[in-house]
Amino acid sequence: MRPAALALVLLAAPAARAQTPEVVAAVEAKLGTIRYVHKLEVPAGGFAPALDGKPGLRATSAGVRALKYSGAKVPNADKHAAFVMSCFDPKTGGFADAPGGKADVALTSVGVMAAAELGVPKERYRKALDYLKEHAKTFEEVRIAAGGVEAWDVKDCPFDLGPWVKAGREHLKVAGATDWREIGSAVALSLRLGGDIEKQERQVIAGLLAASQRPEGGWGKAGAKTSDLESTYRVMRALVLLEQPPLDRARLRAFLASCRNADGGSAVQPGEASGAGPTYYSAIVTHWLAGWEK
Repeated sequence: MRPAALALVLLAAPAARAQTPEVVAAVEAKLGTIRYVHKLEVPAGGFAPALDGKPGLRATSAGVRALKYSGAKVPNADKHAAFVMSCFDPKTGGFADAPGGKADVALTSVGVMAAAELGVPKERYRKALDYLKEHAKTFEEVRIAAGGVEAWDVKDCPFDLGPWVKAGREHLKVAGATDWREIGSAVALSLRLGGDIEKQERQVIAGLLAASQRPEGGWGKAGAKTSDLESTYRVMRALVLLEQPPLDRARLRAFLASCRNADGGSAVQPGEASGAGPTYYSAIVTHWLAGWEK
């Protein structure tokens, strides 16, 4: 049975038992995501960032994880793993978006996440951790690098993560009082790496982050008039780590739906074109919501 057909059977079974409009909409959204991501798949390996594009490391990581959080298996995983490793430079330890391209911290972290998700043995990209340690300097670099370390396994990290946890704490101090995207980013960084936040402060931050949900249902950049999926993903990751559900889950689902396009993929904001990245953001936020609603 083809992966898409199997996913249809597995996802449709619960709907057959409880045909509420919400359940039907959720199943249709997941199936749409799976179909869209399958269209991004490149036969030789990798996923494209948009329809009819060339494969890229970022898009491959996003596609693989979008399928995971939509309840589908990754087809041709061995080919996608081979593409991911073709973007790795064993001399420097860095990953690029395409074979022979320029490496940077964000791409190296994404490469570690993709390799780990696809089951590539750690020894094949162990040097990537050295690259992250050496090159992650700014808060944004450390923030994305933390995702790679988390995928690798924080307990197995070969270097001291204390300075990175401290960077998260420092960023929390300088983030604007209402810049919820940056506050959520700083909190998520610290907690992903095993950092601790005092109980009372944790409760205050969790309450304020949840209460900062915008009228359309998501979160956005400071000064922006509308929500966007990337900012929503950042704040939601912090809320998950803080074990604080969003105050209005129905409104958040409505925002996710507004970002979804007829092709099954999602856009960063309503009315924009679909892409692998925002489709992953939508899939994982939907997954988190489902966890709370159980």
